[in-house]
Amino acid sequence: MFEERTYKRCYCVGPVYHRRGPKKGQPMLNDDGSQKIASLNSACPKLEQRGHGVWYYWLLLSVPGAAKPIRFHRGGFRTQAKAAEECKKTWEQHNAGLDVTTKETVAEWLQRWIDNKKDVAPTTIEKYAEHIRLHIVPFIGHIDRKDLRKHHLEEMFKGINDRNITAQIHREYVTLLAADCEEKRRRWRDGAKADRAVLRSSWYEARELLASEKKKLRRVTDVQTQYKVRATLSSALQDAFEAEEVTKNWAQLIKISKRQVKPLLWTAARVARWRETGEIPGKVMVWTPELTGQFLDKHSADELYDLWHFLAFRGPRRGEACALPWTEVDFEAMTVNISRQVITVANELVGAEPKAGSERVLDLDSEGVQNFTGRRTRQLAHRLKAGAAWVDTGLVWTQENGEGYHPDFLTRRFKRLVELADLPPITLHGLRHGAACIAHRSGAKPKAVQEQLGHASYQITMDTYTSIFREEQRELAEAALNVVPRAGRPATIPAPVPAPAPAEAPEVRSPGGGRLTALRRARQRKAGNPEATA
Repeated sequence: MFEERTYKRCYCVGPVYHRRGPKKGQPMLNDDGSQKIASLNSACPKLEQRGHGVWYYWLLLSVPGAAKPIRFHRGGFRTQAKAAEECKKTWEQHNAGLDVTTKETVAEWLQRWIDNKKDVAPTTIEKYAEHIRLHIVPFIGHIDRKDLRKHHLEEMFKGINDRNITAQIHREYVTLLAADCEEKRRRWRDGAKADRAVLRSSWYEARELLASEKKKLRRVTDVQTQYKVRATLSSALQDAFEAEEVTKNWAQLIKISKRQVKPLLWTAARVARWRETGEIPGKVMVWTPELTGQFLDKHSADELYDLWHFLAFRGPRRGEACALPWTEVDFEAMTVNISRQVITVANELVGAEPKAGSERVLDLDSEGVQNFTGRRTRQLAHRLKAGAAWVDTGLVWTQENGEGYHPDFLTRRFKRLVELADLPPITLHGLRHGAACIAHRSGAKPKAVQEQLGHASYQITMDTYTSIFREEQRELAEAALNVVPRAGRPATIPAPVPAPAPAEAPEVRSPGGGRLTALRRARQRKAGNPEATA
């Protein structure tokens, strides 16, 4: 049964006396017989004065493993009412199963949680650790874990937003310094010979200041990252709640602005604006099918053309493509099984299972099959040339010695190829977004796009690509309007695309010796085509 127990004490120093036993009231003596001087604690005669000393509470708590209840006390409260309130709260937490005796901070608890978290991928663990180190610990790492409440998390996100404002102001300052540095460099270059020494010194000073301030640049923590930080904290709190270490998952009660970064399509108007001003309208940009076609045409002779083609049309993640082995390519069925991926953990490549729900089978088109066949042929030639130096990784896309490609290399190479093609910029992951755009334009339903991309849920696909699909529909609607002639506006009818002449598909043998033409004929016979019997 709960019983409130509070007392008052201070840290005054003075002569102390025995408080119980036969010597009660007599002075305590040191070994040399002198009066003992020590902290008076609750024996200080000034405690009756208002405002002198602080309040404490104590409880007897039953702790697992202890032979008898332990005496638990906490203090430092300015009023007796506050001490009584904390006493009751501690009793309630103890009865709820929480370990109220721990002094573990949020930083220590989260580190323990990370060290014991084994049910997620290594990349997820790395992201958790990054969120904890950069965003959580700097704001609430010092708080006692059992004292963590919703208002602490609200203050944390407020602090993150305040930090964003400071970072943005500093970025604008660096931009001004860069402009000033360039102006002083121009003056030095164009100045009179007699003034060049002074102008050069001024330019050097501006350059040193710019370099110094650039080192202080900090990233702005956008809304997407804040969502992920909250998800990290929610995962940790949920595990702690299930282990009866906290009373509630406070992160689930935190609201964050729903502004999300949506992919934007490089429409004709946006491309024209970009060519005129260099302005990129969004953080995540996606090519239209026409722009994707221009890229592939421009780099059809590139060594990795078959990889760009596969990424553009089927949309695997770069790590999934880097980890694709030949054993998962079925030439007979014209399919690729995505069952592995390469991830980067602490700058080291690690093989891992795909993301949740990402294991899938991708159908190949006829060009895709030819690309894979050509890749196999070139790889065999590289293997013969390398001889004993060949590294047998069993991967589809390999370097000339058989080693696989690092995903970051593909990202850098793709960026350079985009620049050489003089196309509006996108990231390598933008090809994956473009694959969704191509699938939608070809008539695929959003559910089919979800399965193709390996999204864990249909909602992820719709949240990500709804805006792109709508932009495509608007462009098609505008094209349809131009087909109908009106007064003062002739019809703009696109040239008809000639139907391809019927021709037998090229015979391509799989590594196992099967014929793809036989498979196609079987499909045509099943569809009721009598000419497929030949």
